[in-house]
Amino acid sequence: MYTSLASTSRRYIVGKKDHTVHPDLERFFAKRMGATAYELDSSHVPMLSQPERVIDVIRTAAKVVQGATVAA
Repeated sequence: MYTSLASTSRRYIVGKKDHTVHPDLERFFAKRMGATAYELDSSHVPMLSQPERVIDVIRTAAKVVQGATVAA
């Protein structure tokens, strides 16, 4: 069973050294979408410069989803 996007746990990675999308704008996006924001000392593409940190965020999100699925 799939849940709607409105009921999912959201994560957003803010690149604090991003020169493409200003970090303040990224923070605004994260807040507006109700996401947990993770700030990394990276540029616009953190999955290339800090892949370990990105996978940590993904794993954290997966654990939250798994816990919610087990509880349901």
